[in-house]
Amino acid sequence: MRNLIWRVGAGVVFLPVLYVLIQTGGWAYAALVFLIVVAGAWEWWRLTGADAGWAELVLLLAGALGALQGGSDPRPERLAIFLALWLTIALLIELRQADGHALRRAGQLALGALYLGLLPSFLLRIRALPDGREALLLTYATVFACDTAAYGMGSLLGRHRLWPRISPGKTWEGAAGGLIGAIVAALVGRVWFADFFSPAGALGFALIAGTLGQAGDLVESLWKREAGRKDTSALIPGHGGVLDRFDSLHFVAPALYVYLTLWL
Repeated sequence: MRNLIWRVGAGVVFLPVLYVLIQTGGWAYAALVFLIVVAGAWEWWRLTGADAGWAELVLLLAGALGALQGGSDPRPERLAIFLALWLTIALLIELRQADGHALRRAGQLALGALYLGLLPSFLLRIRALPDGREALLLTYATVFACDTAAYGMGSLLGRHRLWPRISPGKTWEGAAGGLIGAIVAALVGRVWFADFFSPAGALGFALIAGTLGQAGDLVESLWKREAGRKDTSALIPGHGGVLDRFDSLHFVAPALYVYLTLWL
């Protein structure tokens, strides 16, 4: 119950701020995504590479922010050039530690930069679409509704474990509740502000958000289980870290962007 109160309290504080930033767009919303990427880089470093030292954190942060900027840039060659140069530098830096873990660290750095920076760059791309403000609001509403409904339904009715080897607390009942929550949010959002969707279009949007969003949560649960951690940090009361809160959203953002480009 205490955890639920913290979750609700964090939502009451954060959601109005998020709404204003999405409505404003531009640098205001980009600044939010920037801060989430910075905090996420710190959490990823603690999760995977804190034993390697601060140099890896700086390199990870540079890679994530470069991938964020390049991924949101309409000129794809800039992303390719940045990633090629960054990867070259990362591999050269790993030469200084011939301790038998260079390949693992290089892989974690590369995966972290793409996961932390490239995936959320598609949220900036969604905001830049025609009707991007409404599309981004629908994205957040659907993914957050899925997360909340999955948590609530799983806590109340969860009996059958979804994937106990990865996340013992997740259940099939919770997953079904999350999918229903995503569908309801998308259909309500379509009527309220996202009238560019037909009912079938909103349903397709919800199915992508509800399935891939929960898959993204499982992916991060796998990483945390391997690292022996319950949460990536305690930055957000009741939720854990920014990766715990935004993992589903970032994981599903590229697919939702592609889907939205078919409608907008």
